[in-house]
Amino acid sequence: MNAKISAVGFWLIVALALTTLTARADGASEVRKEAEASMLLTGSVEVGLDGSLRGYQLDQPEKIESTIRDFVDRNIKNWSFAVGPLPQGVSANATIVNTMSILVVAKPMDADTYTLCLAASYFSPKNPEPGSEVAYKKVTQPAYPKEAVYAKVEGKVYLLVKVAANGAVEDAIAEQVNLGVVANSEKEMEKWRTVLATAALRSVKHWKFSVPTRDDPSSQPFFLARVPVSFSIRNRKHAAYGEWAPYVPGPRHANQWELAGDNPGFAPDALAANGGVYSNNGLRLKSALQETVDGG
Repeated sequence: MNAKISAVGFWLIVALALTTLTARADGASEVRKEAEASMLLTGSVEVGLDGSLRGYQLDQPEKIESTIRDFVDRNIKNWSFAVGPLPQGVSANATIVNTMSILVVAKPMDADTYTLCLAASYFSPKNPEPGSEVAYKKVTQPAYPKEAVYAKVEGKVYLLVKVAANGAVEDAIAEQVNLGVVANSEKEMEKWRTVLATAALRSVKHWKFSVPTRDDPSSQPFFLARVPVSFSIRNRKHAAYGEWAPYVPGPRHANQWELAGDNPGFAPDALAANGGVYSNNGLRLKSALQETVDGG
């Protein structure tokens, strides 16, 4: 369910932050209606072996508006997790600690209100065992497509990468591309998503990764890693932690390497784009991501 809150400031954020690529307003105004604003929050969760929540912390809570903190708190307290098998000898009172990122999204309803919802989450072991994670080994920064630079097109590409046992990239797809601009039509928006995705995919296929060594890598046919790639104009101001970041979300594309519904509550744009590689080794939500609403 969604929380209904005042839209004061939301439309101003969207209007000022999302560049329109064309002087024509008819199609652009329709595309702009798809815009939303997100706030990516990070922190950690503490979970018992029965999957119950024992506690959580948000990073830099002083930078998060109190209404957002309260809304997030009411939902997190309803969470429960599916806990997989653990090494022998682990105490029944042990606590599993994962880092987390939560995507809070504001979507317009009408001229006066917008909905506030928890759109996605991502969890990862806070102190992973050595040799248990996929990591970067050789990375080259994707070239910013010249046509996108000239048009001042910004965006974020969320890649899902299939990594071979030797660390080479076997394949990759762009799971989702979010744009920080508004074009005159959905067709033109898709053009720019393709331009950015193509640049990211061209680069990542030459990357090398370190694969988990805790077990025999040759026993795994491949490994999966998620990599967020940002294309950003340097002199443009971007949202700081705790601030809304407007964008036009792109569609999420299915992939053939994961089971549908394997990670409920996850979406690519919940990944904290801090330069890391993201795997599927973290906790899984068993409960709904969002269960309570703000009474505003």
